[in-house]
Amino acid sequence: MSDIQSGSEQTRARLIEAAREVFAQYGFQGATVREICRRAGANVAAVNYHFGSKDGLLAEALNFSGLKTLQTNNLSADPCPEKRLRLFLKDFMLMLLDENSASRQCRIMARELADPTPALDKIVSEAIAPLHEFLGRLVCEIVGDKMSAAQQLRCVFSILGQCSFYYHTEPVLQRLHPELRYDADEIGAIAAHIAEFSLAAMNQLTRRDA
Repeated sequence: MSDIQSGSEQTRARLIEAAREVFAQYGFQGATVREICRRAGANVAAVNYHFGSKDGLLAEALNFSGLKTLQTNNLSADPCPEKRLRLFLKDFMLMLLDENSASRQCRIMARELADPTPALDKIVSEAIAPLHEFLGRLVCEIVGDKMSAAQQLRCVFSILGQCSFYYHTEPVLQRLHPELRYDADEIGAIAAHIAEFSLAAMNQLTRRDA
């Protein structure tokens, strides 16, 4: 009985991992149960057996623990909020862009922002809203009371907009600049640029409004 249960749990785990891979690559609408099962080495009926439906499988696949851990660790990484912003952007962009360590959940999140599906509400509540709150607190630490709440919110939007740009426009950028590759060095340089650009902008805005 234990061997049967173990085999069933392994199949379930393989389906979740394959689903993350396929959803990240094709989006929820473009992903097929057949392709997920093919990559998991499972029978097509296994999705209904383990998760009830494709929607149920997506719900299980969307576990954002890695993104939550990144935010939690960042809070105690350094007392300087500017340094913590740099650290966060480096870690976040690696999760989003690095082929070797990219978080498929983060890529699913990025796809949902560009092409929303019925999974969007769950992704917003479990990943996007906490991420916005985390960055909002970090921006507030950096600018203090020198910037209105509305301006701080726009800073958060700008930071995340820069991050998502590099993910969504990768096919275009590689056609414009064929030598461009998102290796660890380039991702680090991108993250550093976003940090410096954003910090300089926030510094300028606080001076202007002083």
